[in-house]
Amino acid sequence: MSLFFLEAFEHVHKDKAEEYERLSKQTDNKVKKTEPGNLIHVQTKISEDDREVVYRWLEVFANYRDLQAHLDNEHVQAHVQKLDDGYLCAPIEVIIYCNWTEEQKKPWRQIAGISLTFAPLVNGYFR
Repeated sequence: MSLFFLEAFEHVHKDKAEEYERLSKQTDNKVKKTEPGNLIHVQTKISEDDREVVYRWLEVFANYRDLQAHLDNEHVQAHVQKLDDGYLCAPIEVIIYCNWTEEQKKPWRQIAGISLTFAPLVNGYFR
């Protein structure tokens, strides 16, 4: 399977945002060192109000196996576990953009604790 990307949205309590950003930076640095197939791993702040800050991770992977390596990464697992300690206002939302078959998508739909969808592609291509 070819290169693909995802967006992950984390809704963070406003009073936890600064601490969350430090935690995310530490995780990002560890991912960079341990995941050569994670080609782009960037975080942006996409909205903020009195209650929450919404962050987006944009992640580009070399292939299907590299996403599994990311999810199996002990540093990523620790990050997600830490988020369960009162950082999040809502479940993590993940949108995957790929050209996988329904059979290839099936195991990813089983991941507990996140809202995972596949973008309904109309046009485009993956190399």
